Order: sequence, then structure tokens, then C-alpha cells
Amino acid sequence: MSIPTYIPVFRLRQEEKKVLTSFNFGADIFPYVEIFKEFERLPPKPKAGKPKKKPREPKHFNEIYIPTLNSINSEKVFVDLPVHLQQSRKMKKEVLEFLRGVVGNRKVRTDYLLSLSILRNKVIPVISTYSQLTGEPNSIKLQEADLRVVYPILAFRTSEKTFTNDMNQISSVAQAGDFLIVDLEDYNLSDKEDMATIQFMIDFLMAFDQCHVVLLRNSILNSIKNFELGHCERINVIDNSLMNRYDKLGANCFADYAGIKKDKVEDGGAVSPGFIFYDAVQNNFFGFKGSEKRELKDFENIIIPAVLASDAAARMQSAESDYLSVENKGWKMIEDIWDEEESGKNQAKFKRISMEHYLHCIRTKIEDGYFLL
Repeated sequence: MSIPTYIPVFRLRQEEKKVLTSFNFGADIFPYVEIFKEFERLPPKPKAGKPKKKPREPKHFNEIYIPTLNSINSEKVFVDLPVHLQQSRKMKKEVLEFLRGVVGNRKVRTDYLLSLSILRNKVIPVISTYSQLTGEPNSIKLQEADLRVVYPILAFRTSEKTFTNDMNQISSVAQAGDFLIVDLEDYNLSDKEDMATIQFMIDFLMAFDQCHVVLLRNSILNSIKNFELGHCERINVIDNSLMNRYDKLGANCFADYAGIKKDKVEDGGAVSPGFIFYDAVQNNFFGFKGSEKRELKDFENIIIPAVLASDAAARMQSAESDYLSVENKGWKMIEDIWDEEESGKNQAKFKRISMEHYLHCIRTKIEDGYFLL
């Protein structure tokens, strides 16, 4: 098995799934999938006045997700039923039911992961502590014992609040081929106070050699709002320096949310035309926004022409690396919208564009030897 350089995290929404099942991740990128509901889509409700058909037998969890996971073009896939996902009243009923009834019960969650065992040589199940959720002692060890019987490789996810207690358990069960995923959450690597808070974890990782270490960070904060973006301006609050520092912080790989915000998996949200565009040359992000009227047509009439004419696009086009080549599906979608070959009046589509573009740029950096320098 090759060791990945980069691990993009996907929360399995519709646009994320489109990217996940079409992108060629290659040997150096292992995607990480967070499943947060029982069914990808609920069956449609019968229309009023029409005779009710006999309801179909609902598919089991594994019947739904095995085809999706199997279709991902990568050597390995991390699969997580996210214990760390914060519950919210804004979440749909089916999400809350899954988080409470499946994810919230260690034994049930483990059974769900075991139900994917036909993909045991591709799937790497992710283990997290239940200490903050149920208070159950030794929950990491218990999950490891159950999952190790089936899966040859496991991953352990931890973060600052539970790190010390988690590592006491992980250190006793981790094997050489496993992965330790340390979630740095929103801590800013350029902020001295934030670095002081997480320094104890970095010190531990520098001496830790039991398994592969991954540093995960949410670089695009949820506090960034589309309507507050400076049009055609660099977003200074985004710190994407992890990819340049992970190896000096005791890690073998880096992880993030594939060029978009970490999805809270909440329902609703008003139309707010905006676009965050990655500049692979400067390793920065630039913002583009629509008019004060916040209309969907702003994506086509304001944002697309501004991106095409941007300094960031010009830098990537003139770079030696093929950041904006024909293989960049995100850039191709931008060009197709400009050429009126497809519609741009779709806010969710720009989420996909951001991810496709970012993933292509990181894959290009890997192929060019950027992370070997």
C-alpha cells in the first residue's frame, strides 16, 4: 500500500458525491468520507389523489453505501460515521435520527461499519472516542477490538480536548499500517496563541512512530460569508499553510475539506452568490461575490467573468504546472458557463467547482514533486 500525501474530507452531500465518484484520486490521495444519514435520499412521498403503491422494502445501510464507496477511484477510502459532528436543530430529522440512533451508540455504529466488510481491503474505518458523548470508558479499545477482526487497517481520530486520554488508548492498540488523524479544527497555524494551545500535541507527534500521522485542519472557516467577501480580493483570514508545514509538525500527510468550508450539514440557507477560488501559485484563496440583490444570475453575469479575468487565474495559466489544464473539471465548468454551454444559476454547482479545482491543483502539486522539495 502506498502512503498518501493528501486526504480530502467529504461530507456526503449531493455535490460532494459527484466529485467523489468522478475524480481520479491517484495513488497519493486517499479520500475521507463522512456518512451522516441512513439513506442518501429518502423515497418520494406519494402525490395526493393517486393510489398508494406498495412501499418498497428499504435498502440496508450497506446496500446503499457499498456501491458509492466501491465507485471511488482511489486505492483506499477512509469511512467515518462522525462521532464529532455537532448536532443542531437546523439539521433534518433523518440526520438527527442517524446521529442519535446509530452514531451515538458505539455498538450500533461498529455494526454499521462492519456491514461494509465486503470492501475490507479498500475501506479504512475511522474510530473516535465516546468519552464526550456517552462517557463510556475505553471506547477506542473496544472499537479497535471489534473492527480489527475484519479490517486490516484502521484509523483513529482525535483532537485537542480528548487528545491525552485518547492517545493512552491508541498507543496501546495502533499498528504500523494504521493512521492517526489529529484534527486541529479551527486553530490557526499562523497565530501564536493558537499554536501555544496545540503545542503539546505537536510535541507528542514529533516522537510518535507507531503508525502514520495525519494532520487535519479546517482552513476555510464557517464564519466567512459570501456577501462579506471582498470582490476579487484575497481572503486574508484563510490560512492554508498546513500543506507546507505538516511534515515539520510530526505528520506524514495533511488533510482538509477539499477547498470548501466544513459543512455543518444543516438545512436551508438563502441564495447568496459568492465563490471562493484557490490560487495554487500563491497557495491563497480569493473571493468573488454578486450584487446586493443576491440573484442567481450574478454567478453568470458577475462572478464568472471576474474569475476568468482575475490575477489568480492569470498566474495559474502562466505557471509551469498545469493547474488550469483541460483535466481541471472545475475550470472547465467555469469556461462552459462563460460559453453558455451549461447553466451557472446554481449555487451548489459552485461548491463542486471549488472542490474540483482545488483537488486538481493538489494532485498537480503532488505529480510535480512539490511535497518532496
